[in-house]
Amino acid sequence: MRTAWLFVAVLALSMTRVAADPVDIVLNPSPQVTGSTCQSYSMGLAMSFHSASPFKAETPTELRELERRIRAALTDSATANGRTQPIRDDWRVAMEKVSNGKLTAKWRSFRNLDSALRFAGDMTGITNPEGLGEALSATLVKTPVMLSFNRIGSSNYLPQSHIVTVFGVQIPNATMGENAHPKLLIVNSAVKYNNDVKNICANEDLSDTDKYRATADLTNDYDIHRFGDTHLVTYVDSN
Repeated sequence: MRTAWLFVAVLALSMTRVAADPVDIVLNPSPQVTGSTCQSYSMGLAMSFHSASPFKAETPTELRELERRIRAALTDSATANGRTQPIRDDWRVAMEKVSNGKLTAKWRSFRNLDSALRFAGDMTGITNPEGLGEALSATLVKTPVMLSFNRIGSSNYLPQSHIVTVFGVQIPNATMGENAHPKLLIVNSAVKYNNDVKNICANEDLSDTDKYRATADLTNDYDIHRFGDTHLVTYVDSN
């Protein structure tokens, strides 16, 4: 009986969240605008799932417009501070500008992968995405986080790294070593075409000029980027 009531409660919650959250842009994502907008794409996606956000993109077109607005704010902040590329201080400024002061970008650094991914699991509230599945995980997520990757699947992003939005972490019982690859539920906005050749317009594209595909995957085929000797977990929070 208790199991039945739990199922009903989870189902009711998921139905409520589906009506309020842009789950479809997670399950059927569109690619980022250009090769330099993974930051603004991930920030816009995470922003859309925050309960205090004044703007929630619910369609690919709305997410793309939010991505462009955040990118402009990032570039303006970097330029005003004499930088050619935005750093995380610019992420904070851009998030506060675009959200009219309602939200900000925060980040935490960790000396080991285990602490970083357990924090990511705590923030998302999804520590068993494999059991929940993609749809329910995206529906029940508390706060998506942003992580940097050197590689995801066949897409290699070196010498730079690539920002991806994470909606859940398959947390094991045992401590994770630095070479661990637990499954992550991610939305990757820049999946590269084979040999960088795009033969047809992908269904998820918003323009024939889109350079990448976008996917939502539960995967352990990745290499996480390290910042010196630390791991960074970035997230959107109330200001």
